[in-house]
Amino acid sequence: MKRILLATLLAAGLAAPLWAADDPIFLFEKSEKVRVQIVSVDRDRRVLTVRQPDGETAEFAVSPAVRNFDQLKEGDIAAVVLDRALAFDVVKGGNAPAQIKTEEGVGRNAEGEKPGATWETTKTITADVLAVNKDKGLVKLRGPKGRVLEMQVRDAARLNDIAIGDQVQVRYKQALAMWVEQAAQ
Repeated sequence: MKRILLATLLAAGLAAPLWAADDPIFLFEKSEKVRVQIVSVDRDRRVLTVRQPDGETAEFAVSPAVRNFDQLKEGDIAAVVLDRALAFDVVKGGNAPAQIKTEEGVGRNAEGEKPGATWETTKTITADVLAVNKDKGLVKLRGPKGRVLEMQVRDAARLNDIAIGDQVQVRYKQALAMWVEQAAQ
């Protein structure tokens, strides 16, 4: 059975702007909404099995933070919205150690409402700039574990502000909301 990371994603809040930074150097945003049908509910383990739009089934654990789990039943149709965004900020002449920092947040529906929740995870990765190719719009970065990555920049002109020896902070935010749209009859 194909597994998806809905449990992790369900912990994401869709409120607030993705980043409060004035002008992140690169930005990627994507939002997807899918409808899934609940195939089975394991109340003891708090595990849902859902049928995805492509017909595949997926199983995931539902956090105890999700209220009204006991209202879920086989046949319910749920909406799942997944938002993802990526931003880079330049730290001129930065000398912080390369690192990864993770923040998580949870939102949930009120008691008695239809089941639903939001989850949010933001990872901030500090990386060293090893090379900049303005002509090709590429930047080469070394991350916390020494891994070197070359990335394409959406707007190559923004590379004018980056030099070897600078650091970038890469922020990746993943947010997911899930709620019951139609209860089984």
